[in-house]
Formats: sequence, C-alpha cells, structure tokens
Amino acid sequence: MELKWLEDFICVAEKGHFGQAAENRFVTQSALSRRVQSLELWIGASLFDRSAHPIKLTMAGEEFIKTARQIVDQSYEARAFANKYSRMGDNSITISCLHTLALKFIPDLISELRQEIRPFSASIIAETRTVEEYLTALSIGTCDFFICYDHPSISFDVDPAQFPSIEIAEHRIRPYQSNTAELIDLNDTAKTGIPYIEYSGTSFMSRVFEQLLRKAPFRKRLRTVYRASLVESMLSAAQSGFGVAWLPETVVPGDPSDQGLQLVSDDFSTLLTIRAYRSVSNSSPLVGEIWKALTKA
Repeated sequence: MELKWLEDFICVAEKGHFGQAAENRFVTQSALSRRVQSLELWIGASLFDRSAHPIKLTMAGEEFIKTARQIVDQSYEARAFANKYSRMGDNSITISCLHTLALKFIPDLISELRQEIRPFSASIIAETRTVEEYLTALSIGTCDFFICYDHPSISFDVDPAQFPSIEIAEHRIRPYQSNTAELIDLNDTAKTGIPYIEYSGTSFMSRVFEQLLRKAPFRKRLRTVYRASLVESMLSAAQSGFGVAWLPETVVPGDPSDQGLQLVSDDFSTLLTIRAYRSVSNSSPLVGEIWKALTKA
C-alpha cells in the first residue's frame, strides 16, 4: 500500500468525481482509477458506489476514510519531525519548487535575497508533487516556501487565508526550433505537418499548453515527435532539430542563437507568472523577512 493511494482515495471522496480528483492530483483519470482500485484490492472491499452521481462512499469507505486521513496526517507529521534534524539551522530556509525554476530562477532569487537581507542557507527541493502535497509540506513545516508558475487557464484550490501568495516574477514562453533548420511557418496555409516537441503527462505545463493551443489555427497540423516532462530534455530536442518546442525564457535567456535556437513566432507565446506561497502558521523570523522583501519587490 502506498501513501499516494490514500491521498487519491481522500481526494475522490471530497470531489465526488474521478475526473475532478485526477485534475486536482495532476494525474490522468485512468491512472487515478487504477490506484484507487489497487487500494480497494489491498483492503479487500469496495470503497465507492460508482453508480451514484456524484460518486459516494460505501459503508466500508465511510469507515475507512477516517483512518486514511489519520494515516496521511501522521505520516506527514512524522516526516516533519524527522526533517527538523536535517535542517541546516535557524538561519536557513527550505523551498519547494518546480524543476524548471530550480535551474536558474531560484539560485538568482536566493542571491538577491542574501544581498538584500543577510547571508542565509537555502535547501531547494525540486520534486514532482501534487499541489496538495506542496501545501501540506508548507503547513507542517517541511518547507517554508512553495514557488511555482501560475496561469489564468489553471486554477489551484488554495485557501488564501491559510496560504497567502504573491506574484514575484513573470516568464514568457515562446516557440523555438533549431537555427540550423528551415524556419517553421505556423501560419502556413499549405497545411503541412508541424513536428512538435510536447510536454508530457498531466504536468502544469502540459495543461497550460492544452489550453493555449486548443484554439490555435495550426493545432491540427501538430505532429508529436518527442515528448518529455523535463524542460532540459525538450531544449536538447529542439537544439537537435526534432521540431518546435515552447520553452520558458529561464532556459532560453538572451539571444536564442547562443543556444543554437531561433524564435519561430512571437504570435503564439504566453505569459506565465511566478508565484510564491507560504503558510501563515510559519513563525520563522527569517521567513518573515524574506516575505517582506518579496512583497516589496
């Protein structure tokens, strides 16, 4: 039995719908359904009445969800307790963030904050988690800040009273391709296929571009030739001439030709904001100072 199975089960119970729960958990509906079924097999009982709309818990599910919540809460509490011993000291912070932001944006941000406030230590955790897991880490003190991309097309179910947030930067994402290949014309009326380097799975980026490209006039011309979850892999694929990839400026700063790329078009770019979250229950003086500095920026 895995902890994420319990979190999936709790999320479906709260949403009353597998599709909404899957979106909230950043997994496909089929993957979520398989994990819930694995949990039911492990328990030996059906937890949901799938014939009801919205989905309802069975009697076994009603009884088990109390224990499931306790197991999840106690697991994170135990991890937070153990984490205290791995902290670098009072003059340190822990930041959870998306892998793409950990490459350059976070180091640059930490450098600026160290100059503005005072020298401090920072631990960066760039792992693939759900939004709920990031917020739980904030609430129990496993991390001090959660920094992520934000976009109007994607909504996070976050209580602003418990987890206040501020916009700290903006990144534009543009389509690039190798500068050794013939420039791809997104407005080509000949309807030729466009080799497309795609964000994989149900990641934040994949959901953003699903919305961005939904009404693009060239959508039906896209032919996926490469799919990856890491932006560095997509960057390498674009440099190698696989096709067009939408990349954030954090990995293509300045002149794209310096990285063997060329801009395909600025007409189909999108702006992502970078947002920092913290928990109101975090009483660390250093966290307060950093939050104040970020608010003034």
